[in-house]
Amino acid sequence: MQTEKVLNEKILKITERIRDNYPELLEHLNEMPVTIGSVDNPEINAKVLALYYDSLVSLVKEFEDSHTKKVQNETSLVAPSNADFDLLTELNNISLSYSYAGEGILPVIFLHGFPFDKSMWKEQIEILKDSCCVIAIDIRGFGKSKDENTHLSIDLFAEDLVSFMDKRNIEKAVICGLSMGGFIALNAAVRFPERFEALILCDTQCIADTPEVKEKRIQTIEQIKRNGTDSFNEEFVKSVFHPNSLKNKTKLVESLRSVVFANSKRTIMAGLTALAERSETCSLLGTISIPTLIICGRADEVTPLAQSEFMHEHIKGSILKVIEDAGHVSNLEQPEEFNAHLLEFLTSSNLARYIEPNSEPLCPKVEAE
Repeated sequence: MQTEKVLNEKILKITERIRDNYPELLEHLNEMPVTIGSVDNPEINAKVLALYYDSLVSLVKEFEDSHTKKVQNETSLVAPSNADFDLLTELNNISLSYSYAGEGILPVIFLHGFPFDKSMWKEQIEILKDSCCVIAIDIRGFGKSKDENTHLSIDLFAEDLVSFMDKRNIEKAVICGLSMGGFIALNAAVRFPERFEALILCDTQCIADTPEVKEKRIQTIEQIKRNGTDSFNEEFVKSVFHPNSLKNKTKLVESLRSVVFANSKRTIMAGLTALAERSETCSLLGTISIPTLIICGRADEVTPLAQSEFMHEHIKGSILKVIEDAGHVSNLEQPEEFNAHLLEFLTSSNLARYIEPNSEPLCPKVEAE
């Protein structure tokens, strides 16, 4: 039999594995068949430790087997043309959720803003799925890509994106990000330029937080720790819409509100920390050489139009489109105009070759993992 020292080390290792990868199991540890130092097992010896370790191994194995079957069931279907599916893929120690539609030549990947999820791109998926392979991702920690433990960062989000492309065998893609999704898209485009065919930046900016803004975010996080997220969420939802939308598009506002309130307290705080700690990319705009479309609502108060104009001036050959009667979520408030700009850009001379029939597909069908 193994020594108590060896068994203690093995127990520590598997407990750390549970804490890091399967935190939902932590609440079950006290319900294990064998516990240490309990009334039923007052003597801690090698036999007790071995039984406890074996029970932990069984717990993890049962969970992994169940989780694997669930993922296989959800990803076993090949997505037919023009069908939108919620799928899961395992990468970088999380299950990343994404939607996939169409089997077109050109892969277009959408990244949502904070604190939203991939559902904000439904209108864009619908308009593009007949000509493009369209993918919308739930960023780590948001939507169905649950992660309640990792320290979130824009760098990590960009690495998840590239890992996702590797996993799905996507060599190059058009990347479209709104707000925080734009931060991620810019980060990825300058760090992994060979992976992107074009860039679409929506209601976003390249600057980092000023010391004053960073301090305000930290204060907001402290308030959320004390009082919860309700007050922050309500104010944030109001801030992203044009006044006309708040008055006349109440169903849209309520729909986005439900998405925001679905986030956990931890996710909101971790997301705010990621925004506060992000690095600037303004100094690297001159290195971007791929076709770039910049879209901004004229009434955007979260990432003002002046920031989009700055990026337009410093990204050579970029196109700037300003959408009237829209705030920070221009794709939701004015979807027809937003989609028209997308289609015009994607069918431009630089990208049209991917829309032409009989071109070599860059985006493979979804296969079972």
